[in-house]
Amino acid sequence: MVGIVVGLFCVLIVAGISSAIFKIDLNWYISLNKPPFVVSSGWFTVFVAVSYISSIVAVSRLVHFKHFFPSLLFFGLLGLSNILFVLCFFRLKNLIASLVFITVALAMAYTLFIRFILKEIKIAAEFAPAFVFYAYAFVCVLYIAMQN
Repeated sequence: MVGIVVGLFCVLIVAGISSAIFKIDLNWYISLNKPPFVVSSGWFTVFVAVSYISSIVAVSRLVHFKHFFPSLLFFGLLGLSNILFVLCFFRLKNLIASLVFITVALAMAYTLFIRFILKEIKIAAEFAPAFVFYAYAFVCVLYIAMQN
């Protein structure tokens, strides 16, 4: 139970800060040359929610199994890179900085996923949707940065 509370707390901090700095200029976003495989905003919301739930479950397991370090450090860097990505992409409209921060987020997700595969396969399976989301987001942002 404590693990779920810690996981929810961590994800809600990241989601809350990201929401507070989120400001989309629809004209700018619509004018971007996006990849043909980008999902609609409704599906993107579902993907983000599944990624958050996946992260909550993984953090919960880490707390339950007392595997705090360095996994929670990687989760912290993942959360920070998420916040900085949202700031750079949606607020500052800086595609290169956005690409840098989504790359860091993907690197942290990859690191966590590999750690979980090596330590506890159940956590890896639970974190897999989040890792897939970061890989997808990276490819989308890379395409956008290269085409605009």
